[in-house]
Amino acid sequence: MDKMVLEVQKWLNKTYKGKNGYKTIPENGKTGNTTVGALIIGLQIELGIPNPVPTFGPATSRKFPGLAKQGKNEKPNNLIKILQGGFWCKGYNPGGFSGNFFEGTEKKVKEFESDVGIEPTGFVDSKLMKAILNTDGFRYNDKYPEYIRGVQKHLNREYSQYFDYIPTNAHYERKTNTALIYALQHEIGIGHIANGNYGPSTIANTPTLKLENKNTKQNQVLQMALAVNQYLETNYFTGVYDTAVYTAVKRFQEFMTLPATGTADMPTIKQLLTSNGYTGRSAPACDASTIVDREKAQTLVDHGYKIIGRYLTGTVGGTRSKAMTDSELKILEEFGIKVFPIYQDGGYYPEYFNYEQGFSDGFKAMAAAERLGFGYNTTIYFAVDFDAYGFQITNLILPYLIGVRQALDTTGGEAGINKFKLGVYGPRSVCIQADQDSRIKADNSFVANMSTGFSGNLGYTMPRNWAFSQFYEYTIGSGSGAIGIDKNDYSGRDKGVSKVDPPGEDPMRRLLYNEMMDLGRLLPGFFTDPSIFGAEFVFNKTYPVLQSLFYNVLVETSLSHSLGGENATYVSVSNGEISYDLKDIIGDEFIGKLSASRRKSYENQLSGLAATIGNGYIEFTAYMDGMKQVSKITAYKEEIRIDPQNKIGLAVSVIFEVIPTSTASPEFERLKEVAQEAAAISFVTLGAVTALRIIATAARFGGPLGYAASVIAALILGEIEDMEAEPSA
Repeated sequence: MDKMVLEVQKWLNKTYKGKNGYKTIPENGKTGNTTVGALIIGLQIELGIPNPVPTFGPATSRKFPGLAKQGKNEKPNNLIKILQGGFWCKGYNPGGFSGNFFEGTEKKVKEFESDVGIEPTGFVDSKLMKAILNTDGFRYNDKYPEYIRGVQKHLNREYSQYFDYIPTNAHYERKTNTALIYALQHEIGIGHIANGNYGPSTIANTPTLKLENKNTKQNQVLQMALAVNQYLETNYFTGVYDTAVYTAVKRFQEFMTLPATGTADMPTIKQLLTSNGYTGRSAPACDASTIVDREKAQTLVDHGYKIIGRYLTGTVGGTRSKAMTDSELKILEEFGIKVFPIYQDGGYYPEYFNYEQGFSDGFKAMAAAERLGFGYNTTIYFAVDFDAYGFQITNLILPYLIGVRQALDTTGGEAGINKFKLGVYGPRSVCIQADQDSRIKADNSFVANMSTGFSGNLGYTMPRNWAFSQFYEYTIGSGSGAIGIDKNDYSGRDKGVSKVDPPGEDPMRRLLYNEMMDLGRLLPGFFTDPSIFGAEFVFNKTYPVLQSLFYNVLVETSLSHSLGGENATYVSVSNGEISYDLKDIIGDEFIGKLSASRRKSYENQLSGLAATIGNGYIEFTAYMDGMKQVSKITAYKEEIRIDPQNKIGLAVSVIFEVIPTSTASPEFERLKEVAQEAAAISFVTLGAVTALRIIATAARFGGPLGYAASVIAALILGEIEDMEAEPSA
């Protein structure tokens, strides 16, 4: 807690409480958007703006009178207190919180101006006040290269007529990136239409800069662009295109697979300042969601494509399959086109990502790759197909990729050499962190550079382990040979696969196997153990996947299934829809314990299972088998089309057995209560459960039976403890 921030918060609440637009803020001594927003509203109230909002907009800028050092006898005022409060929230000591603008405050204004990169005057105009009343950092953060701060200060000093002062903490991000484009637009003579976007006018006017040219200002912009991309480590932007600049340009061109001439032409400069670069450049690689036949393969060859990314599983819009086929891979081999596999059965929204989903997806992707015949050292790219913010990367995506890594590591054996390599598809920020995180250590990146507006692309350098870079979407060919593709740069780091060697397998077994994996991945406790779900797997059999002294987990499949009688409860599924809503299934007692986000997550999981089933039912059975407490969850799909005339049903079940030592124990009664709770809520705990989660629930009730009961609670009830502790939305 910062005592001065606390004092600022108390003053704001005391001064402006009850006034139009002001809401009382927490008095916790923590700075942030809430406190800064309250300072802005206080400023707007002082300026007479009728409907204050926590945004320093044009009206606030117009009305702000400017602040300067006072004479000794001048009285304090609230505008100066707001200035001083902004400084305290930014970590600057303005000499007190008095409301007087004397020597201490003037000194801090000049210091802040120097940090911004402008000439120190001691006068606070509206532009400077706006920079003070935000959460941007203007002091050097030594986590980042100091020379990037030099770029930021130079941009503020020379080009801030186009933008608000950008942070000068040395962190290269979207504001710095946009400011650099403004600087380029100014120096190429289109300042009158400058907008910070690298559009057609900027492309048309981008110069070609060569060794020893005399375009000093344009060379400075180039030097700064090289610096933020970490190819020119200097604070001195001389504007001279010397051998150091030439070498830096050439190194960047080589890294990005551009013609390595050492001359900064338009494609090079645009690639430095945008994620997609010049989209008209040729590319040897692409990716597509369309199954490639002979006509489309010929189109790819005619347009110079030598390698294509294709999907292991899934559909487009829930209807058109995007999954690779055996015949497609034979055609690609015949035409000399290599393949790199992509896994995406979701991944376009944040809630999809968690450790359990990653662990499950890792096994599903490996199973699909093995069925298609992809061999050792093949990189599988797991998709993160949305603009992930920093907290989502930390809390959701990295745990997901840790799960994927642990699944892939199960194939390493004693030698520790995994069958498949871990690739990541996503914006630059995701790929960089997946590469640098020691728990993941992504082997290769497939970078979503085509999404130029993603916050995870703007202001981020290209990942060092990039293999493919997606940069432009278009359709090539015509008629039956037409195919929509995304153009990809190709670094050569992942050479793709030229030939697959699929195992011999009955087509019907493969169909049923795929259906089993689709159903199973949505059931709790469906452990995709490669020692079980391999070539020796057979249907109509029960397999133990987790065994201990006190509990067992088994997976069972059946091609003919009937409902479980009086011990069973079930919901019907028709045309991908369940017959009840969530409240009907789990009851009033539990629905009130769910937060809005958790309720939505469970509804999505339940809908996903129903959509996968199509027509059938979800069944839960709980009963005593001697001394064993048995709980069984089954997903039954009754319409799997095996040919135009015939169809077959498939039931996939996960069975949980708890083995108490005595029915006389009071804990045995608690165990039955757990089973009853399980019956009420099991339908919504549809996420994959791992051994790690089981261990984490140890000894909830104490003793061996208590441990077993805690296991069944974790497996069936999933996150019941979290639900009880989490307030309702």
